Amino acid sequence: MSNQSDDADKTCTNRPEHVAPTGQQPPIMQPQQTARQEYQQVPPAQASAQPQPYPQFPQPAAPAAPYPNPAYPVQIQVPPYPYQPYQYQAVPPYPYQPYQYQAVPPQSYQPYPYPPQAAPPYQQAPPYPYPPQPMPQAQQPAWIPRHFLTYAQQVRRAVGREARLVLFYCVVMTAVALVAQMTIATVMILQGTPESEVFSDAFSNRISGAVSLIALVGCAIYLALMRSHDPLWRGLPHELRLELTGSGERAHRKMTPVVFLLAIMLILGASDVYTFILEPALDWLSGLFDFQPSTAMDSIDASMGTLAMVLYAGFFGPIMEELLFRGLVMPALAKYGKVFSIVTSAVLFGFFHTDLLQGTYAILVGLVLGYIAAEYGLVWSIALHITNNFVFSDLFSRLLTVMPENAQNIVGYGLYIAVGVGSLLYLVLRFRDIRGYMKANRSPQGTVAACWSSPWFLVFLGLSLLFAFVTGFTAV
Repeated sequence: MSNQSDDADKTCTNRPEHVAPTGQQPPIMQPQQTARQEYQQVPPAQASAQPQPYPQFPQPAAPAAPYPNPAYPVQIQVPPYPYQPYQYQAVPPYPYQPYQYQAVPPQSYQPYPYPPQAAPPYQQAPPYPYPPQPMPQAQQPAWIPRHFLTYAQQVRRAVGREARLVLFYCVVMTAVALVAQMTIATVMILQGTPESEVFSDAFSNRISGAVSLIALVGCAIYLALMRSHDPLWRGLPHELRLELTGSGERAHRKMTPVVFLLAIMLILGASDVYTFILEPALDWLSGLFDFQPSTAMDSIDASMGTLAMVLYAGFFGPIMEELLFRGLVMPALAKYGKVFSIVTSAVLFGFFHTDLLQGTYAILVGLVLGYIAAEYGLVWSIALHITNNFVFSDLFSRLLTVMPENAQNIVGYGLYIAVGVGSLLYLVLRFRDIRGYMKANRSPQGTVAACWSSPWFLVFLGLSLLFAFVTGFTAV
Protein backbone atom coordinates (compact mmCIF):
# COMPACT_ATOMS: atom_id res chain seq x y z
CA MET A 1 0.00 0.00 0.00
CA SER A 2 2.81 2.37 0.79
CA ASN A 3 4.43 1.78 -2.53
CA GLN A 4 1.22 2.49 -4.45
CA SER A 5 0.71 5.73 -2.56
CA ASP A 6 4.26 6.83 -3.40
CA ASP A 7 3.64 6.19 -7.06
CA ALA A 8 0.45 8.18 -6.93
CA ASP A 9 2.27 11.08 -5.38
CA LYS A 10 4.94 10.90 -8.04
CA THR A 11 2.36 11.07 -10.79
CA CYS A 12 1.03 14.25 -9.25
CA THR A 13 4.27 15.90 -8.40
CA ASN A 14 6.08 15.10 -11.63
CA ARG A 15 3.53 16.93 -13.79
CA PRO A 16 4.97 19.97 -15.55
CA GLU A 17 3.95 23.35 -14.34
CA HIS A 18 2.69 24.61 -17.70
CA VAL A 19 0.34 21.64 -18.16
CA ALA A 20 -3.09 22.28 -16.79
CA PRO A 21 -5.49 19.59 -15.70
CA THR A 22 -7.73 18.06 -18.27
CA GLY A 23 -10.49 20.42 -19.42
CA GLN A 24 -8.71 23.59 -18.19
CA GLN A 25 -6.75 26.30 -20.08
CA PRO A 26 -3.20 27.01 -19.15
CA PRO A 27 -2.60 30.22 -17.25
CA ILE A 28 -1.37 33.29 -19.10
CA MET A 29 2.42 33.81 -18.66
CA GLN A 30 3.65 37.11 -17.35
CA PRO A 31 6.05 39.21 -19.45
CA GLN A 32 9.01 38.66 -17.22
CA GLN A 33 8.45 34.91 -16.98
CA THR A 34 9.81 32.38 -19.45
CA ALA A 35 8.64 28.94 -20.16
CA ARG A 36 10.70 26.38 -18.18
CA GLN A 37 11.20 23.21 -19.99
CA GLU A 38 11.93 20.01 -18.24
CA TYR A 39 13.62 17.25 -20.10
CA GLN A 40 12.95 13.68 -19.40
CA GLN A 41 15.91 11.33 -19.12
CA VAL A 42 15.73 8.95 -21.98
CA PRO A 43 16.27 5.32 -21.08
CA PRO A 44 19.35 3.67 -22.59
CA ALA A 45 17.31 1.29 -24.66
CA GLN A 46 15.52 4.17 -26.36
CA ALA A 47 18.68 6.25 -26.74
CA SER A 48 20.32 3.57 -28.81
CA ALA A 49 17.30 3.27 -31.11
CA GLN A 50 16.63 5.42 -34.14
CA PRO A 51 15.55 8.98 -33.31
CA GLN A 52 11.80 9.57 -33.56
CA PRO A 53 10.52 12.46 -35.61
CA TYR A 54 9.24 15.37 -33.62
CA PRO A 55 5.38 15.49 -33.72
CA GLN A 56 3.86 18.31 -35.61
CA PHE A 57 1.22 20.30 -33.74
CA PRO A 58 -1.31 22.63 -35.34
CA GLN A 59 -0.41 26.23 -35.07
CA PRO A 60 -3.18 28.16 -33.24
CA ALA A 61 -4.50 31.38 -34.60
CA ALA A 62 -3.15 34.53 -33.16
CA PRO A 63 -5.73 35.86 -30.64
CA ALA A 64 -6.69 39.41 -30.44
CA ALA A 65 -4.56 41.51 -28.17
CA PRO A 66 -6.46 41.88 -24.88
CA TYR A 67 -4.44 44.90 -24.08
CA PRO A 68 -4.02 47.65 -26.61
CA ASN A 69 -0.85 48.80 -24.86
CA PRO A 70 2.06 48.10 -27.26
CA ALA A 71 4.49 48.00 -24.40
CA TYR A 72 3.41 44.45 -23.60
CA PRO A 73 3.82 41.70 -26.15
CA VAL A 74 1.01 39.61 -27.42
CA GLN A 75 0.40 36.53 -25.32
CA ILE A 76 0.23 33.27 -27.32
CA GLN A 77 -1.63 30.33 -25.90
CA VAL A 78 0.27 27.03 -26.40
CA PRO A 79 -1.59 23.73 -26.34
CA PRO A 80 -0.63 21.35 -23.58
CA TYR A 81 2.49 19.16 -24.14
CA PRO A 82 1.52 15.51 -24.56
CA TYR A 83 3.58 14.37 -21.59
CA GLN A 84 2.91 11.03 -20.09
CA PRO A 85 4.43 10.37 -16.69
CA TYR A 86 6.65 7.36 -16.26
CA GLN A 87 4.96 4.48 -14.56
CA TYR A 88 7.20 3.34 -11.73
CA GLN A 89 6.94 -0.23 -10.55
CA ALA A 90 7.57 -1.31 -7.05
CA VAL A 91 10.69 -3.47 -6.55
CA PRO A 92 10.38 -6.32 -4.08
CA PRO A 93 12.82 -6.22 -1.19
CA TYR A 94 16.14 -8.12 -1.56
CA PRO A 95 15.95 -11.45 0.19
CA TYR A 96 18.95 -10.86 2.49
CA GLN A 97 19.61 -13.49 5.02
CA PRO A 98 22.29 -12.89 7.68
CA TYR A 99 25.21 -15.36 7.81
CA GLN A 100 24.83 -17.87 10.51
CA TYR A 101 28.14 -18.43 12.30
CA GLN A 102 28.78 -21.88 13.64
CA ALA A 103 30.87 -22.45 16.69
CA VAL A 104 33.97 -24.64 16.14
CA PRO A 105 34.73 -27.01 18.92
CA PRO A 106 38.19 -26.48 20.48
CA GLN A 107 40.92 -28.93 19.48
CA SER A 108 42.77 -30.75 22.10
CA TYR A 109 46.63 -30.36 21.58
CA GLN A 110 48.73 -33.33 22.38
CA PRO A 111 52.56 -32.97 22.30
CA TYR A 112 54.51 -35.33 20.03
CA PRO A 113 56.00 -38.06 22.10
CA TYR A 114 59.76 -37.61 21.36
CA PRO A 115 61.95 -40.28 22.87
CA PRO A 116 64.24 -38.94 25.59
CA GLN A 117 67.90 -38.58 24.50
CA ALA A 118 70.90 -38.35 26.73
CA ALA A 119 73.17 -35.26 26.42
CA PRO A 120 76.46 -35.98 24.54
CA PRO A 121 79.54 -36.05 26.73
CA TYR A 122 81.86 -32.98 26.63
CA GLN A 123 84.69 -33.39 24.19
CA GLN A 124 87.69 -31.05 24.09
CA ALA A 125 88.51 -29.69 20.62
CA PRO A 126 91.88 -30.84 19.23
CA PRO A 127 94.61 -28.20 19.04
CA TYR A 128 94.88 -26.18 15.81
CA PRO A 129 97.57 -27.81 13.66
CA TYR A 130 99.00 -24.48 12.46
CA PRO A 131 100.47 -21.80 14.73
CA PRO A 132 98.80 -18.42 14.62
CA GLN A 133 100.10 -16.15 11.90
CA PRO A 134 100.14 -12.35 12.01
CA MET A 135 97.59 -10.58 9.90
CA PRO A 136 99.23 -9.56 6.60
CA GLN A 137 99.52 -5.85 6.17
CA ALA A 138 97.81 -4.24 3.23
CA GLN A 139 100.32 -3.31 0.57
CA GLN A 140 100.33 0.25 -0.58
CA PRO A 141 99.77 0.99 -4.26
CA ALA A 142 102.83 1.43 -6.40
CA TRP A 143 102.13 5.12 -7.03
CA ILE A 144 102.13 6.03 -3.29
CA PRO A 145 105.71 6.42 -2.04
CA ARG A 146 106.40 4.70 1.22
CA HIS A 147 108.57 7.57 2.38
CA PHE A 148 109.18 10.99 0.98
CA LEU A 149 112.69 12.00 -0.03
CA THR A 150 113.95 15.48 0.52
CA TYR A 151 115.44 17.43 -2.34
CA ALA A 152 119.00 16.82 -1.09
CA GLN A 153 118.32 13.09 -0.85
CA GLN A 154 117.00 13.03 -4.39
CA VAL A 155 120.11 14.82 -5.68
CA ARG A 156 122.44 12.51 -3.77
CA ARG A 157 120.62 9.45 -5.07
CA ALA A 158 120.69 10.66 -8.69
CA VAL A 159 124.36 11.69 -8.60
CA GLY A 160 125.31 8.45 -6.84
CA ARG A 161 123.51 6.43 -9.49
CA GLU A 162 125.45 8.11 -12.30
CA ALA A 163 128.77 7.93 -10.41
CA ARG A 164 128.19 4.22 -9.81
CA LEU A 165 127.53 3.75 -13.53
CA VAL A 166 130.83 5.44 -14.46
CA LEU A 167 132.75 3.57 -11.75
CA PHE A 168 131.63 0.15 -12.93
CA TYR A 169 132.21 1.26 -16.52
CA CYS A 170 135.88 1.77 -15.56
CA VAL A 171 135.92 -1.58 -13.74
CA VAL A 172 134.47 -3.40 -16.76
CA MET A 173 136.92 -1.68 -19.12
CA THR A 174 139.90 -2.55 -16.92
CA ALA A 175 138.77 -6.15 -16.40
CA VAL A 176 138.06 -6.82 -20.07
CA ALA A 177 141.33 -5.16 -21.12
CA LEU A 178 143.28 -7.24 -18.60
CA VAL A 179 141.64 -10.48 -19.74
CA ALA A 180 142.24 -9.59 -23.39
CA GLN A 181 145.89 -8.72 -22.75
CA MET A 182 146.51 -11.92 -20.81
CA THR A 183 144.81 -13.96 -23.53
CA ILE A 184 146.96 -12.40 -26.25
CA ALA A 185 150.12 -12.91 -24.18
CA THR A 186 149.24 -16.54 -23.56
CA VAL A 187 148.64 -17.17 -27.24
CA MET A 188 151.96 -15.53 -28.13
CA ILE A 189 153.83 -17.64 -25.55
CA LEU A 190 152.19 -20.83 -26.84
CA GLN A 191 153.34 -19.91 -30.34
CA GLY A 192 156.94 -19.76 -29.14
CA THR A 193 157.47 -16.04 -28.52
CA PRO A 194 159.93 -15.42 -25.67
CA GLU A 195 158.38 -14.21 -22.42
CA SER A 196 160.81 -11.30 -22.22
CA GLU A 197 159.45 -9.98 -25.49
CA VAL A 198 155.82 -10.64 -24.56
CA PHE A 199 156.00 -8.71 -21.28
CA SER A 200 158.05 -5.81 -22.66
CA ASP A 201 156.79 -2.25 -23.02
CA ALA A 202 157.13 -2.35 -26.80
CA PHE A 203 154.81 -5.38 -27.05
CA SER A 204 152.31 -3.76 -24.67
CA ASN A 205 152.25 -0.58 -26.75
CA ARG A 206 151.77 -2.60 -29.92
CA ILE A 207 148.73 -4.50 -28.64
CA SER A 208 147.24 -1.72 -26.50
CA GLY A 209 145.05 -0.47 -29.37
CA ALA A 210 143.50 -3.88 -29.99
CA VAL A 211 143.04 -4.44 -26.26
CA SER A 212 141.32 -1.06 -25.93
CA LEU A 213 138.92 -1.86 -28.79
CA ILE A 214 138.01 -5.19 -27.15
CA ALA A 215 137.45 -3.36 -23.87
CA LEU A 216 135.10 -0.92 -25.64
CA VAL A 217 132.97 -3.84 -26.83
CA GLY A 218 132.60 -5.04 -23.24
CA CYS A 219 131.72 -1.51 -22.11
CA ALA A 220 129.08 -1.18 -24.82
CA ILE A 221 127.46 -4.44 -23.67
CA TYR A 222 127.57 -3.19 -20.08
CA LEU A 223 125.81 0.10 -20.93
CA ALA A 224 123.21 -1.71 -23.03
CA LEU A 225 122.37 -3.99 -20.11
CA MET A 226 122.43 -1.37 -17.36
CA ARG A 227 120.48 1.31 -19.21
CA SER A 228 118.40 -0.73 -21.62
CA HIS A 229 115.31 1.47 -21.05
CA ASP A 230 117.10 4.80 -21.38
CA PRO A 231 115.57 7.20 -23.96
CA LEU A 232 119.00 7.49 -25.62
CA TRP A 233 118.68 4.11 -27.32
CA ARG A 234 115.20 4.68 -28.78
CA GLY A 235 115.65 5.82 -32.34
CA LEU A 236 119.24 6.99 -31.82
CA PRO A 237 120.25 7.15 -35.53
CA HIS A 238 117.09 9.07 -36.44
CA GLU A 239 117.55 11.44 -33.50
CA LEU A 240 121.16 12.10 -34.50
CA ARG A 241 120.04 12.96 -38.03
CA LEU A 242 117.51 15.42 -36.63
CA GLU A 243 120.12 17.04 -34.40
CA LEU A 244 122.23 17.83 -37.46
CA THR A 245 119.54 20.33 -38.44
CA GLY A 246 118.80 21.51 -34.89
CA SER A 247 115.32 19.90 -34.78
CA GLY A 248 115.99 16.96 -32.47
CA GLU A 249 114.63 16.50 -28.95
CA ARG A 250 117.96 17.40 -27.32
CA ALA A 251 118.85 20.19 -29.73
CA HIS A 252 117.56 23.69 -29.02
CA ARG A 253 119.68 25.59 -31.54
CA LYS A 254 120.97 25.01 -35.03
CA MET A 255 124.70 24.53 -35.39
CA THR A 256 126.55 27.07 -37.55
CA PRO A 257 130.18 27.01 -38.83
CA VAL A 258 131.04 29.98 -36.59
CA VAL A 259 129.85 28.21 -33.44
CA PHE A 260 131.69 25.02 -34.44
CA LEU A 261 134.96 26.90 -35.00
CA LEU A 262 134.57 28.78 -31.71
CA ALA A 263 134.06 25.47 -29.89
CA ILE A 264 137.23 24.07 -31.54
CA MET A 265 139.11 27.17 -30.48
CA LEU A 266 137.99 26.79 -26.86
CA ILE A 267 138.99 23.11 -26.81
CA LEU A 268 142.42 23.95 -28.21
CA GLY A 269 142.66 26.76 -25.67
CA ALA A 270 142.20 24.13 -22.95
CA SER A 271 145.21 22.30 -24.41
CA ASP A 272 147.20 25.51 -23.86
CA VAL A 273 146.31 25.33 -20.19
CA TYR A 274 147.55 21.74 -20.19
CA THR A 275 150.81 22.53 -21.98
CA PHE A 276 151.82 25.83 -20.44
CA ILE A 277 150.31 25.67 -16.93
CA LEU A 278 149.48 22.15 -15.76
CA GLU A 279 152.49 20.26 -17.12
CA PRO A 280 155.13 22.68 -15.73
CA ALA A 281 153.35 22.75 -12.39
CA LEU A 282 153.36 18.94 -12.19
CA ASP A 283 157.03 18.78 -13.11
CA TRP A 284 157.88 21.28 -10.37
CA LEU A 285 155.78 19.43 -7.80
CA SER A 286 157.28 16.04 -8.64
CA GLY A 287 160.81 17.53 -8.44
CA LEU A 288 160.19 18.57 -4.86
CA PHE A 289 159.49 14.98 -3.80
CA ASP A 290 162.03 13.31 -6.15
CA PHE A 291 159.38 11.70 -8.35
CA GLN A 292 159.09 11.49 -12.10
CA PRO A 293 155.57 12.10 -13.51
CA SER A 294 154.14 9.54 -15.90
CA THR A 295 150.97 10.61 -17.68
CA ALA A 296 148.52 8.70 -19.83
CA MET A 297 149.32 10.97 -22.78
CA ASP A 298 152.82 9.51 -22.91
CA SER A 299 151.55 5.94 -23.30
CA ILE A 300 149.01 7.02 -25.91
CA ASP A 301 151.68 8.82 -27.92
CA ALA A 302 153.93 5.75 -27.73
CA SER A 303 151.22 3.48 -29.15
CA MET A 304 149.76 5.82 -31.81
CA GLY A 305 151.74 4.06 -34.52
CA THR A 306 149.18 1.21 -34.74
CA LEU A 307 145.94 1.40 -36.66
CA ALA A 308 143.98 -0.05 -33.73
CA MET A 309 145.06 2.78 -31.44
CA VAL A 310 144.15 5.38 -34.08
CA LEU A 311 140.67 3.87 -34.38
CA TYR A 312 140.28 3.72 -30.62
CA ALA A 313 141.59 7.20 -29.73
CA GLY A 314 140.27 8.98 -32.83
CA PHE A 315 136.82 7.45 -33.40
CA PHE A 316 135.39 4.72 -31.20
CA GLY A 317 136.73 6.03 -27.90
CA PRO A 318 135.17 9.53 -28.32
CA ILE A 319 131.86 8.01 -29.44
CA MET A 320 131.58 5.78 -26.37
CA GLU A 321 132.65 8.54 -24.00
CA GLU A 322 130.08 10.96 -25.44
CA LEU A 323 127.32 8.35 -25.23
CA LEU A 324 128.20 7.73 -21.59
CA PHE A 325 128.76 11.26 -20.26
CA ARG A 326 126.73 13.50 -22.59
CA GLY A 327 124.14 10.90 -23.61
CA LEU A 328 123.36 9.12 -20.32
CA VAL A 329 124.84 10.99 -17.36
CA MET A 330 124.05 14.58 -18.31
CA PRO A 331 120.36 14.08 -19.30
CA ALA A 332 119.78 12.14 -16.05
CA LEU A 333 120.96 15.17 -14.03
CA ALA A 334 119.38 17.85 -16.24
CA LYS A 335 116.22 18.08 -14.08
CA TYR A 336 118.34 19.56 -11.27
CA GLY A 337 119.68 22.33 -13.49
CA LYS A 338 121.32 22.53 -16.90
CA VAL A 339 124.52 24.11 -15.59
CA PHE A 340 124.67 21.57 -12.76
CA SER A 341 124.39 18.68 -15.22
CA ILE A 342 127.09 20.13 -17.49
CA VAL A 343 129.57 20.71 -14.64
CA THR A 344 128.90 17.38 -12.89
CA SER A 345 129.26 15.37 -16.09
CA ALA A 346 132.49 17.26 -16.85
CA VAL A 347 133.89 16.42 -13.39
CA LEU A 348 133.02 12.75 -13.83
CA PHE A 349 134.54 12.86 -17.31
CA GLY A 350 137.80 14.31 -15.95
CA PHE A 351 138.17 11.81 -13.10
CA PHE A 352 137.28 9.00 -15.49
CA HIS A 353 140.72 9.38 -17.13
CA THR A 354 142.47 8.62 -13.79
CA ASP A 355 145.30 11.01 -14.60
CA LEU A 356 146.10 14.33 -12.96
CA LEU A 357 147.05 16.28 -16.08
CA GLN A 358 144.75 14.63 -18.56
CA GLY A 359 141.90 14.65 -16.04
CA THR A 360 142.16 18.43 -15.50
CA TYR A 361 142.33 18.98 -19.24
CA ALA A 362 139.32 16.67 -19.71
CA ILE A 363 137.26 18.72 -17.22
CA LEU A 364 137.82 21.89 -19.26
CA VAL A 365 137.02 20.08 -22.51
CA GLY A 366 133.96 18.47 -20.89
CA LEU A 367 132.49 21.90 -20.10
CA VAL A 368 132.61 22.87 -23.79
CA LEU A 369 131.29 19.50 -24.97
CA GLY A 370 128.52 19.56 -22.37
CA TYR A 371 127.31 23.00 -23.46
CA ILE A 372 127.34 21.93 -27.12
CA ALA A 373 125.42 18.73 -26.34
CA ALA A 374 122.84 20.59 -24.23
CA GLU A 375 122.19 23.36 -26.76
CA TYR A 376 122.98 21.87 -30.18
CA GLY A 377 122.68 18.12 -29.73
CA LEU A 378 124.72 15.03 -28.94
CA VAL A 379 125.85 14.57 -32.53
CA TRP A 380 127.82 17.83 -32.46
CA SER A 381 129.59 16.98 -29.21
CA ILE A 382 130.63 13.67 -30.82
CA ALA A 383 131.83 15.54 -33.91
CA LEU A 384 133.86 17.98 -31.80
CA HIS A 385 135.39 15.18 -29.74
CA ILE A 386 136.42 13.26 -32.88
CA THR A 387 137.78 16.43 -34.47
CA ASN A 388 139.92 17.21 -31.43
CA ASN A 389 141.26 13.66 -31.00
CA PHE A 390 141.75 12.66 -34.62
CA VAL A 391 142.46 15.91 -36.48
CA PHE A 392 144.51 17.90 -33.98
CA SER A 393 145.92 15.21 -31.67
CA ASP A 394 146.82 12.70 -34.41
CA LEU A 395 146.93 14.20 -37.91
CA PHE A 396 148.30 17.58 -36.87
CA SER A 397 150.97 15.92 -34.71
CA ARG A 398 151.98 13.70 -37.62
CA LEU A 399 152.15 16.76 -39.86
CA LEU A 400 154.45 18.55 -37.43
CA THR A 401 156.86 15.62 -37.31
CA VAL A 402 157.34 15.85 -41.10
CA MET A 403 158.31 19.55 -40.93
CA PRO A 404 161.79 20.80 -40.02
CA GLU A 405 162.46 21.59 -36.41
CA ASN A 406 162.28 25.36 -36.87
CA ALA A 407 159.00 25.06 -38.77
CA GLN A 408 157.61 22.80 -36.05
CA ASN A 409 158.33 25.42 -33.39
CA ILE A 410 156.89 28.26 -35.43
CA VAL A 411 153.71 26.44 -36.47
CA GLY A 412 153.17 24.67 -33.16
CA TYR A 413 153.78 27.61 -30.84
CA GLY A 414 152.07 29.97 -33.25
CA LEU A 415 148.91 27.87 -33.19
CA TYR A 416 149.05 27.56 -29.41
CA ILE A 417 149.40 31.31 -28.97
CA ALA A 418 146.67 32.11 -31.50
CA VAL A 419 144.06 29.79 -29.96
CA GLY A 420 145.07 30.77 -26.44
CA VAL A 421 144.71 34.50 -27.04
CA GLY A 422 141.54 33.98 -29.05
CA SER A 423 139.94 31.83 -26.33
CA LEU A 424 140.84 34.27 -23.59
CA LEU A 425 139.56 37.24 -25.59
CA TYR A 426 136.31 35.44 -26.42
CA LEU A 427 135.67 34.55 -22.75
CA VAL A 428 136.31 38.14 -21.68
CA LEU A 429 134.02 39.62 -24.33
CA ARG A 430 131.25 37.10 -23.69
CA PHE A 431 131.59 37.10 -19.92
CA ARG A 432 128.25 38.87 -19.43
CA ASP A 433 126.46 36.40 -21.69
CA ILE A 434 128.06 33.44 -19.96
CA ARG A 435 127.06 34.84 -16.58
CA GLY A 436 123.50 35.39 -17.77
CA TYR A 437 123.33 31.82 -19.09
CA MET A 438 124.49 30.49 -15.74
CA LYS A 439 121.91 32.57 -13.86
CA ALA A 440 119.12 31.50 -16.18
CA ASN A 441 119.99 27.80 -15.79
CA ARG A 442 121.21 27.70 -12.21
CA SER A 443 120.19 24.98 -9.79
CA PRO A 444 118.17 25.36 -6.57
CA GLN A 445 120.05 26.11 -3.40
CA GLY A 446 121.71 23.07 -1.85
CA THR A 447 122.15 21.11 -5.08
CA VAL A 448 125.94 21.35 -5.22
CA ALA A 449 126.30 20.50 -1.52
CA ALA A 450 124.07 17.45 -1.96
CA CYS A 451 126.14 16.36 -4.97
CA TRP A 452 129.44 16.53 -3.14
CA SER A 453 127.97 14.61 -0.21
CA SER A 454 126.85 11.66 -2.32
CA PRO A 455 128.65 8.50 -1.11
CA TRP A 456 129.11 6.92 -4.52
CA PHE A 457 130.32 10.21 -5.98
CA LEU A 458 132.97 10.54 -3.26
CA VAL A 459 133.99 6.89 -3.63
CA PHE A 460 134.49 7.33 -7.37
CA LEU A 461 136.57 10.51 -6.92
CA GLY A 462 138.67 8.92 -4.17
CA LEU A 463 139.45 5.78 -6.16
CA SER A 464 140.30 7.82 -9.26
CA LEU A 465 142.71 10.05 -7.33
CA LEU A 466 144.31 7.06 -5.65
CA PHE A 467 144.83 5.29 -8.96
CA ALA A 468 146.20 8.52 -10.51
CA PHE A 469 148.77 8.98 -7.72
CA VAL A 470 149.81 5.32 -7.79
CA THR A 471 150.30 5.10 -11.56
CA GLY A 472 151.22 8.73 -12.25
CA PHE A 473 154.52 8.91 -10.40
CA THR A 474 157.61 6.75 -10.40
CA ALA A 475 160.68 7.02 -8.14
CA VAL A 476 163.74 8.66 -9.66
